[in-house]
Amino acid sequence: MEAVENILTSVQTLDTLKCVLLFVIVAITTKYAMAISWSIPGPWGFPLVGHLPLLAKGPVQQFQKYKEQYGDIYQIRLGAWPTVIISGSQTVKKVLSEQSDSFAARPAFYSFKHITQMKGLTFSHFDKRYIVHKRIASTIVRQFSGTKYGGMEEILQNEANLLVDELLQENGESFDPHKACLFAAGSVIYQFCYGKGENAREDDGFLHFMDDFKTFKEMAMVGNVSDVLPWIRIFFKKKLQKFLQFVSSSREDRLQKTKEIRKTFNPEHLRHAVDGLIANTQKFRLGEEPDENGLTEHDVLNTTGDFFGGGFDTVTTTLLWLFLYMAEYPEIQHKIQRELEEKVGSRGTLFLKDRSELPYTEAAIFEAIRLSGVVPLGLPHCATEDVNVNGHVIKKGTLVFFNMYSVGHGSQWENSQEFNPGRFLNQDGKLINDRVDNVLAFSAGRRRCPGELLARNELFILFATVLLRCVIKKPEGTEYDPEHGIYSLTYSPKPYHICVLPKEN
Repeated sequence: MEAVENILTSVQTLDTLKCVLLFVIVAITTKYAMAISWSIPGPWGFPLVGHLPLLAKGPVQQFQKYKEQYGDIYQIRLGAWPTVIISGSQTVKKVLSEQSDSFAARPAFYSFKHITQMKGLTFSHFDKRYIVHKRIASTIVRQFSGTKYGGMEEILQNEANLLVDELLQENGESFDPHKACLFAAGSVIYQFCYGKGENAREDDGFLHFMDDFKTFKEMAMVGNVSDVLPWIRIFFKKKLQKFLQFVSSSREDRLQKTKEIRKTFNPEHLRHAVDGLIANTQKFRLGEEPDENGLTEHDVLNTTGDFFGGGFDTVTTTLLWLFLYMAEYPEIQHKIQRELEEKVGSRGTLFLKDRSELPYTEAAIFEAIRLSGVVPLGLPHCATEDVNVNGHVIKKGTLVFFNMYSVGHGSQWENSQEFNPGRFLNQDGKLINDRVDNVLAFSAGRRRCPGELLARNELFILFATVLLRCVIKKPEGTEYDPEHGIYSLTYSPKPYHICVLPKEN
């Protein structure tokens, strides 16, 4: 018996030594491979996982530190992916305007492949198919974001009033505004896609959509980690399988909804974005087989998934930052309300045309986006070719992130950590367009967000209506932490409470 135990002990010791030896070999090999493969400066990471452990607590802050140490362009490794971070306002703007095509692809991540087989709009290769697809999506957003089709302005006004009612239902008591903002943004994008509903928030399809979003957000992190650490999928088989089933089920739900809408489709009377998608499949004569550009009817009809993904969480998060800043800076809130009273007055209803008459209000929205860094890194890009940026050669296939947070916190912004809408206005109180463009809230170049117009209209009507009718206050004894948020699908503020009271006229 003692002999057997000695043998087992020896085997266990040998296994331990093997593991240690393997780790050392991987460490040395990884460092050697990186040394011969990279001429771009950057910090060393860990074997196998790269820099992921160093980014766990605060990627935004860590990337800012790397920028200060290594400059606008530096390299790291995210698991198995060699990665370049491009930072700084001038560098990011120059690359996205002059070399956009060189970074217009998406990496062939595991999750991306399963979401749309890399043939959607958001997660796709860069080719002729993508260019035509984006043109279609951008046209539909322009058509249905304003006043011409679908009654979007009325939808925004109704949702803004519902948001105000929800905020005031708390009777001035301290509460978390997250759910109210989430449902307002969700209802807007749902009706943008499927049309105005009498009681949209009570619609079974909408409630199912809201549940789907909650599930997706909870499960997305598992998919994200498996994208850069392929070997970790062994330990998350069940969760990954659930994620993939959810993606497939959501896609089928959207296509089924579109199939029902097709029954009442009238090309002479377009009601909403899905009608616009159907009309474009007919215009381009798309079917099940790819056309000469590689585009199919399924690709176009599935664009609703891109609309939902791009126009929901970002708007919710921006509203949450805006409400936090209003509570934190009551003097700025009061200045916005004075502008609203002067321009809108007792009319009580905001219209999209009012935006041009409310520059300080719109400046506050852009300042919230700049300061918070709602989408600090955007979605991942992938180099389509070997490309030279500021003297550094970035190899084809390299994973690339554009540090949008650094764009909003560069030297061109005086006292960049202060919330100051006035920085966007000239001496006449008009918006300075160059400064607005410098925020890059919706990216730039080939991958510029096609939903920008809808998002800007939505944020304006929802936010301005709340301040026209309400006063937002910080609960007594409360301290906010606006410089540290939560990094998920977007960069959101830590959960906080506000008090909302009706504004006295």
